[in-house]
Amino acid sequence: MSPLLNDAVDKSKAFWGQISISQRVFIGGVSLAVVGVFFALIFWINQPDFKVLYSNLSLEDANRVVKLLDADKIPYQLQNDGATILVPADRVYDQRIRVAGEGSLVGQGIGFEIFDEVKVGQTEFVQKINYQRALQGELARTIMEFPDVESARIHLVVPHRSLFIEEEQKPSASVVLTLAEGKKMDQKDVMAIVNLVTMAVEGMDKSRISVNDTKGNILYYPSDEETLQGLSSSQLDNKLTLQRDIERRIQEMLYPVIGPGKVISKVNADLDFSQRTIRKELFDPESAVVRSEQRSEESTRGQSNLNAGSPDPNFRGDGLTGGLSSQDSNRETRTTNFEINKEEHNIVAPVGEISRLSVAVIVDGTYVKNPDTGEYVFTPRSEEELARIRQLVSNAVGYDSARGDTIEVSSISFGGPDVALEPSLTDVVMDYALRLGKPLLNALLVFLFLVMIVRPVIMAMIRPKVHAGDVVEGLEGLPAGEERLALIESGDELDALDAMKKIEDIKAHAMQLAEQNMEQAVSILKTWLKQPEGAK
Repeated sequence: MSPLLNDAVDKSKAFWGQISISQRVFIGGVSLAVVGVFFALIFWINQPDFKVLYSNLSLEDANRVVKLLDADKIPYQLQNDGATILVPADRVYDQRIRVAGEGSLVGQGIGFEIFDEVKVGQTEFVQKINYQRALQGELARTIMEFPDVESARIHLVVPHRSLFIEEEQKPSASVVLTLAEGKKMDQKDVMAIVNLVTMAVEGMDKSRISVNDTKGNILYYPSDEETLQGLSSSQLDNKLTLQRDIERRIQEMLYPVIGPGKVISKVNADLDFSQRTIRKELFDPESAVVRSEQRSEESTRGQSNLNAGSPDPNFRGDGLTGGLSSQDSNRETRTTNFEINKEEHNIVAPVGEISRLSVAVIVDGTYVKNPDTGEYVFTPRSEEELARIRQLVSNAVGYDSARGDTIEVSSISFGGPDVALEPSLTDVVMDYALRLGKPLLNALLVFLFLVMIVRPVIMAMIRPKVHAGDVVEGLEGLPAGEERLALIESGDELDALDAMKKIEDIKAHAMQLAEQNMEQAVSILKTWLKQPEGAK
């Protein structure tokens, strides 16, 4: 053993022998407590980081995953009543791959995995019941994939097939949903569920499906085809989709000009869903063409002697006696047929045509900082700017004054400018602390342990203890003040400097001893004060 180590051990033994039993107990207890806290902090800091392996698991899936983790002896933690499983961060991905390979996550309820184990002796009735249970479970699992659905149950009624068509009955389904907290199903999501059940069950019709939630709200009922506005659900969806599309178009156009978050646009579109068929026939009289022509001419000529018989009133008598009469007649008949150009139009008016648009746009103004108060003052946009914005909006939405469209653009304050806040010193320090993380904290704890625990213990072991009345080593034989000055004046200059350096070293050492042993130093001073003048 080295002399330095032997000296330290001897001093430690001497120090331990000089203190009392109560001091020994106190020092031992404090040392054990500090060491325990230190190692506890080290253990806590070096604990592995747990990350989410799976969340929102059903109890059945959580049980299967936990069994796999126990088989691999992988530590895990359960949260959210067992619905969330956490594992060490370095084992997340390989465990996800392993669980997926095992096929342990099948969802809540019973699905088609019921047929993985074929039992001998099952009757046809049992197989049909199992198939219906599996179909209900698979549909429920699929519906639970919707983000707003927390859980789902489906009840199917599948009648037996009959040999007679008139006695055959259609299947029916009832869907009960448990929605997530604060969520609400959109109509398109409900229709998606209805279509899913319709296409998944053989012979199912939409009129035989009902969708409810656990709060008693009817989400879909076949007889409820019309809304309060007189529009069907699909027509209302088309109207809302058109309005959102126009609003998005306006905002995307004005964002680069005004700035993001400084434009609000609302559109109300009146759509005409009536079905109309218009038939027109147009004739052009100036484009007449002779198609056919018929012409008939008739000529008649005759004479009559009135003396020979009765006079004919149709003939005029000639001659001296007026007994001779003649007749001449001509008749012509003409019929001409013309062909006229004709145009026939069969127009089917589109369904959902825009009959009127009402557009309202609000834009933020500008803000100027007041140099005196430091506050930002709102300045609305000028009429010229608003007119340009109105023109842009008119062109974007397809403004048509003939159908009564209206556009209103206003400049209103949105509350103030978005002033970017510079990160404070605290934020910067916290950012660096989060980046550096555990290595710096570990180093700090080790440093504090060395400074606050190891160093005081070592100093206490090697520190000499001075009793009252003892003469400190190095102070004996020192000259008094006047003699010290005479020694410096009479001696050599080099010897005087060496003597002064030695005195200063002894003085510093004495001051250090006095600070470290204050009670003993006070006791020594009291002893010196009580001594007579000649004994000093």
